[in-house]
Amino acid sequence: MGKNQLFGLSTAFALALLVQSCKNDDYRDQGPQMGGNGKAQFTSSIGGAPTTRVTGNTWDSKDAIGVFMKQGAGLSNVLASNKKYTTEGNGNFSGDGSEVINYPDTGSVDFIAYYPYTTNLSGTTLPVSVATQTNLSAIDVLYSNNATGLSKTSGTANLNFAHKLAKIEFTVKAGNGVADVNGLSVAYKNVNTTASLDLATGTLSGAATPKDVTAKTTAKAPGQFVEAILLPGDYSAKTVVFTLASGTYTWTLPASTTFDATKKYTFDITLQTSSSGNQVAVTGAGTITDWTTVPGGSVNVDQDGGTNPGPGPGPGPGGTEQNIFVETFGGSGTISNTPIASFTGWDNQNVTFTDSFGTASVRSAGTVAQAHNIWFPAANGTTVTGAALKIDGINTNGATKLKLTFDMLSNVTGAGKTFDLNAMTFKYNGIAYTIPSTISTDNKTYYPITIDLSSAAASATGTIEFITGSTNTVGMRVLNIKLVGTK
Repeated sequence: MGKNQLFGLSTAFALALLVQSCKNDDYRDQGPQMGGNGKAQFTSSIGGAPTTRVTGNTWDSKDAIGVFMKQGAGLSNVLASNKKYTTEGNGNFSGDGSEVINYPDTGSVDFIAYYPYTTNLSGTTLPVSVATQTNLSAIDVLYSNNATGLSKTSGTANLNFAHKLAKIEFTVKAGNGVADVNGLSVAYKNVNTTASLDLATGTLSGAATPKDVTAKTTAKAPGQFVEAILLPGDYSAKTVVFTLASGTYTWTLPASTTFDATKKYTFDITLQTSSSGNQVAVTGAGTITDWTTVPGGSVNVDQDGGTNPGPGPGPGPGGTEQNIFVETFGGSGTISNTPIASFTGWDNQNVTFTDSFGTASVRSAGTVAQAHNIWFPAANGTTVTGAALKIDGINTNGATKLKLTFDMLSNVTGAGKTFDLNAMTFKYNGIAYTIPSTISTDNKTYYPITIDLSSAAASATGTIEFITGSTNTVGMRVLNIKLVGTK
């Protein structure tokens, strides 16, 4: 063979190798292409709710997820591995520099993603630990494998994340014989704290390393809000210990208690003392939309583990009860008396707050961590004939089985003096509902009120009204308004 022929064949062979190499590289991780063509970018949702995340209602700026691009089942043919994609807090994720994933020129691919991002993977297995609860977003494990059959012409892909752990929330208040719940500490005793998430299948397994887990506690008038993210599994006979300076209150979970992944369990809890000792009174309540609702049961628990259990939490029937509307008037902290018309610190900026009398105001109470509340001054027949708070435009579209809860207290003072809080009138969509007879004995005790609105006619929006008149002889406060319903 002549030299020129050999050179020609060698050149052709080299070009063929180069073309094949470039073709293979199209499936690998590259920098951004001209104009961003073929660059993978993502929007996100959790359980179908756009851009929501468990520890808040939005992603935080610089939250990062890990992304795999692959073909075929599992992660046996990975084209991009554990690439870091971040968001500015709007739920849209993009890569930067060497983290950018580009689609292949031809063919379709699938994506698997998880949160929170880490470089500490064992192959394609994510280590999980819930031992430390101080930063819940750091242990809120999410997983997505829905983005499949995509190509460079598919546009922005949506990653629908699911929670892989369970969440348990307590709202804890002081009851009979307990002055307050300030300084509360809550611990789950001897529960598993580590596991592994197989990113190829989304399977969580290997629960181990039992320890005491201290939940995150935050002041929330008139008590404490307690949160924990735990491994799903069997919690039968596990104990939860509530510790105050005055003593401990122990709740032993009933047999057959399970906490499931993707579900959140919430309880309203009152710590109280009686002739039989310290007790925990537990009553189930509703949850938010990030997790499937599992209402709690009820149980009375004596000090140091003696139990007189009711149904307990159990797995529950599931469902879709959720918070429709929550208003704390900005939460807590010192605030001067501000008329309704002038106040701007509402939690909900998409509804309307009015006072037809012009006498009600937003204040911070002198107790319970300066809890913000609405003050309805006592009627005096001259300058104050009544007071009101009307909230218009609450989105109740598609909601049924409505229930309203809020806290009340009176300004009654003096030995032996009492006041019935049902002196206030409550209306929903113009229909009056009776506030249950609730006897207030001082100006420091908050009383939880529940009004069943399940009989209310379905409507796209709801209106809540609190009204006082001549029967308000001492002054009253309302705070922590919450409307729940089923969708």
